[in-house]
Amino acid sequence: MTVGWLIDAGVFDAYHDELAAAVTRQGHAVVSVNRPNPPYEWDDTGFSYRKAFPAGSCVIAHADIDLITRVADDNIWTPGAFATVPNFFCSHYYAHFGRFLLNRDYVMLPFAEIPRCRDFLFDTLGRDDRLFVRPDSPLKIFTGLTISRSSFEKDYEFMGFYEFPTESLVVVSSPKTIASEWRYVVADGRIVAGSQYIDGGNEVSLPAMDASAFEFAQSVLAAGYQPDPVWVLDVCRSDDGGYHLLEVGGFSFASLYGCDKDAVVKAVSAVAKSMHSSKRG
Repeated sequence: MTVGWLIDAGVFDAYHDELAAAVTRQGHAVVSVNRPNPPYEWDDTGFSYRKAFPAGSCVIAHADIDLITRVADDNIWTPGAFATVPNFFCSHYYAHFGRFLLNRDYVMLPFAEIPRCRDFLFDTLGRDDRLFVRPDSPLKIFTGLTISRSSFEKDYEFMGFYEFPTESLVVVSSPKTIASEWRYVVADGRIVAGSQYIDGGNEVSLPAMDASAFEFAQSVLAAGYQPDPVWVLDVCRSDDGGYHLLEVGGFSFASLYGCDKDAVVKAVSAVAKSMHSSKRG
C-alpha cells in the first residue's frame, strides 16, 4: 500500500527535501504545500490541500498546527494526522508522566488568577524571586517563560498580549536551568528515531547520541501510556546533571530536527498502513 505524505514545506523547510526524498525512496507519495499567500486562510482557497490525495486514502500530514487541525477535523484520510490534541495538554499527560517531569513541582490555575495568587506562587515555588509559566495547551499560545517579582506587572502584561482566554489554565513551576534537549519519535510504542536540538543553550540539529537520555526516554515509555499511535517525547538534562521529561507532543505538528528521516518514514508509514487496513476491514 502506498502512503501519502502531505508536508508543509514552509514550516519544515529546514528538512523538507530530506523528508520528501525519504518518502519517495520508500515508494510512497509526497505532496508539498505552503500556506496561501498573501496571507489567506485555507478556506479562501477552497480548501485546496484536500485535493492532494483522494478521499479515503492512507495519508499522513506533517504541517503547522492550523493545517493539522483542519486535516484532523476533515477526517477524509486515514490516519490524516497523528495529533490527538487533547492528550497533549499538560493537564492530561501530567497525570501519567508526573514523576518524570522537569517541572514536577507545579500548580495549575487560570491565567487570570496569577495576580491574585502572586505572593502564594512566589513564596511556594519561586526561586531567586522568579517563576516559570507555560500554557496548559500544546498549541503554543505562548512559549514557556520566566516572570520575576520585581517586574511582575510588566511580565504579566506581556503574557496577556497573546490574548488567550483569561480562564485558560497555565502551569506555574520553579524556574530550572536546562543544559541539553532531545526529541524522540515514538511509533507503535517504541522509539524509532531521535535528535538533539539544544546543546548548551544553542540550537542544533544532530542525531541523538546520549545513551543516558535514550535510557531515560525508554523509562518514560515503560510507564505504559501512549497519547497517540505516533508522538514525540522531549527529554532534557538540567544543570545538575539529571534527566527529565520536558514535554510530549503530536507528531504531525512537531519538528523532526536531525532525526533519521528514513527511519521515521518507515515506522510512521507502517503505523498508518495498519490503521488504514483496520478501518477498511
